[in-house]
Amino acid sequence: MTWLNTGCISEKDAFATIALDRQSATDYGLKLPNDYPYHKTQFTQQALAMLSSLNDYDQYEVLKEIVFISANPSTTSSVKHSLNPFNRIYRTKYPFRQYHYLIVYKTTTDNKVVITDVLFDFQLKGSQSTNSAERTMLYQVDRVENGPTYDGAKSQAEIDELPGAWKTPTPTTQIRTEHAAVNGMKNNLNDAAWLMGTHADAAYQTDTIKAYTLFHNPSDNTGLDVIECAFDKRQGTKSHNAQHLAAVLAQRHRQGKATKWVAHSQGVIVFCAALEHYRLHYGDVLQGQQLAVHGSGANINRLTRIAHNLGVKIHQPRNNPFDFVPNIAGGNDLSPSSLVRCLKFSGLVINGSIGGSPHTLPFLGLRTYHKQLTMLGDYKNAARVQKYIDKIQ
Repeated sequence: MTWLNTGCISEKDAFATIALDRQSATDYGLKLPNDYPYHKTQFTQQALAMLSSLNDYDQYEVLKEIVFISANPSTTSSVKHSLNPFNRIYRTKYPFRQYHYLIVYKTTTDNKVVITDVLFDFQLKGSQSTNSAERTMLYQVDRVENGPTYDGAKSQAEIDELPGAWKTPTPTTQIRTEHAAVNGMKNNLNDAAWLMGTHADAAYQTDTIKAYTLFHNPSDNTGLDVIECAFDKRQGTKSHNAQHLAAVLAQRHRQGKATKWVAHSQGVIVFCAALEHYRLHYGDVLQGQQLAVHGSGANINRLTRIAHNLGVKIHQPRNNPFDFVPNIAGGNDLSPSSLVRCLKFSGLVINGSIGGSPHTLPFLGLRTYHKQLTMLGDYKNAARVQKYIDKIQ
């Protein structure tokens, strides 16, 4: 069985049924769609407990599928439960071909639909054989005790040890940690887990982070990731990633929980788009939310404006002046000198080593980057960095 129930309640009350009205839906923290069939659909307490545990985005997607099921209870998209043929199982499928929730339901003699449970589809969590099969999902990532941190220039052997500082990500329906992160493009789940833990360490160096929550921004491929970036930068409807993150922010706001975020590369674009979506669809001030910006794919001025309007604190960005992602793609320094400087290092961003790239690891300052290149034996580019340091002093 690959399904996991994340909203369990006592067995005694689990399968007592209830028909929702607007007031009871509000009591359970549910926002029902306008076309919700009140007269035809019932829930068990178990199913309601699960729905209540989800963020707004997942609730909305699951409830849309429940509306469809209520209108089409015999849909060919559902299958009979292997243990109880009177129950049927429907895998929610929007916005992906296979989304990560399963709806268990049955029909009654008076043609009503009873949603008996909502289950997390366990087989769709975690790392997949192809990056494009991974899902936008929250994961809790715990630190290995005494795991290494990136707090200065490292040898290649020390850099190779960084992924071992973080345990295998565990799927979760909401943030339960003080820190959270959004990864950039071309990161599969395993890479995103250790890399964003490393960025969180650099962003909040005095916090001694034991665990953080990853909002996993999955990668399809470079081309589609670039298209998604352009889509989120435009005005208007945002990507499903951004809408999902906005719902997570809304949930944290309702819970009154402060969160220390860090976003890297495309993750900053997603965060900026999420704030713009949040302003339009939620509107409340996001007190207690703060964001560290690393290698920003978004324009900092645009991000700062929307964050200020919503009460989100933005830390001083960590953008390497030799990194074309924040300076050119993000539009944060389009001067001729920046263009020439970034083009010389573009190969390190695209095909360079983790330690040599001006983009992958957290930017700890020009002197640290110069030392890092020197330790890796890249004396040519280290000399370029030193020349720039001498120029700006």
